[in-house]
Amino acid sequence: MNTLRLDYINLHAPYRVWQKQNKPYHYYFVSDAGVEFDVDFNMDYAFVPSGAFEFSITNERHGKSPLDDKLKKTIIAIVEEFFEQNNEVMLYVTATGDGRQASRNRLFVRWFKTYEHHHLYYVQTAEGIMDDQMNFIAILSRLTCPHLQQAIEEFNETVSLLFDQ
Repeated sequence: MNTLRLDYINLHAPYRVWQKQNKPYHYYFVSDAGVEFDVDFNMDYAFVPSGAFEFSITNERHGKSPLDDKLKKTIIAIVEEFFEQNNEVMLYVTATGDGRQASRNRLFVRWFKTYEHHHLYYVQTAEGIMDDQMNFIAILSRLTCPHLQQAIEEFNETVSLLFDQ
């Protein structure tokens, strides 16, 4: 993965974004409510065997996060920069464990679908039960990604195998 340009992100994001020290693909920012959000990118071969970058947003302290348009704009700036530097496939897998994964998935997909350049991207979501846990996942990519069709086929095949239908 190519490193994201913090100067570009911070030019477009309302919250100041920093890179985690000694972690090249891990970023963080703090909201006006004092909530720290970590944003990570990790290579994932589970849902797309040819490879995709898993994108995660974590509220490390699990603090209350009120609806915040600045949060949305900051996340979109990070995602936009990811695709500017990497014409690859991204997966957004919601965190499980607190029963709020459906809400997180809806929120992220709504954010992305209202993004002014959403027409340049492919977005598909899937949901299903795996290991007695409801899971939500989205695959995102620029329409110009050279291996998008292969990634979509692999994603659909993996989802149908892993999720109890």
